[in-house]
Amino acid sequence: MPTTSFSNWDFHNYHVQQELGGGQFVSAESTLVGAGPPSLAGANINLETNRESQSGQVYPVGLLESVGLQQSKQLQRIFEIGSSRSYFIPGRVIGSLTIGRTFYFGPSLLRVLYAYYRNSANDIDIGTEAPGATIEIDNTTYPNPDSALLDKFAIGDLHKLQRSPGDDYFFIDLASDLFSQPTGMAIYFKDGNMVSVGAMYLESCYVQGHQMTISSGSVLVMEGVSMQYDRIVPIKVLESNG
Repeated sequence: MPTTSFSNWDFHNYHVQQELGGGQFVSAESTLVGAGPPSLAGANINLETNRESQSGQVYPVGLLESVGLQQSKQLQRIFEIGSSRSYFIPGRVIGSLTIGRTFYFGPSLLRVLYAYYRNSANDIDIGTEAPGATIEIDNTTYPNPDSALLDKFAIGDLHKLQRSPGDDYFFIDLASDLFSQPTGMAIYFKDGNMVSVGAMYLESCYVQGHQMTISSGSVLVMEGVSMQYDRIVPIKVLESNG
């Protein structure tokens, strides 16, 4: 019997959330984070489960150790003479994001966050080869560092970079004018039964800080970023039995 009111609350025999099953919890393994263009409209995401109709331009970010999402609303509290009560005047919402990731041979975290960005005419070379391009080194196939991470966007609309963010897959210079351009982030949630729970897109994200953690006793090197974003846009997930 589900607990629907105080009158049928039976804590000896029933859960409060009675309808939950074992596979209905969302975990880290059933969460996917992707990087894409600054807006949801530019990402062109269409999620329809159980059909081959999922589309969109976001790059799945792997080797993530942590993702933290924070939202805060400005509140002005007003008191009045003659009363102990108060009024609240709501203001704007400010959102921020923190990401921690393992450093490895491949696109660095700053490169991945700008997966949508490709070189435009007469600027710094970024993503000059097709997505998925490879190179041969000593008879071993590796990802081509000059490969674009996503399919081609409207290059003519991109800012022409004047200062390189780094070389190949390794972007490190936060002073580059690349990071004065916005990017976007998508987050998808499923439960343990592979049922979609929800999705959202963080529009107009800007990298505010970048950190690398190196210590003598560490097995791995970690890097992280802190970001601010303009707004969260929910992504409608269409369930289908077809």
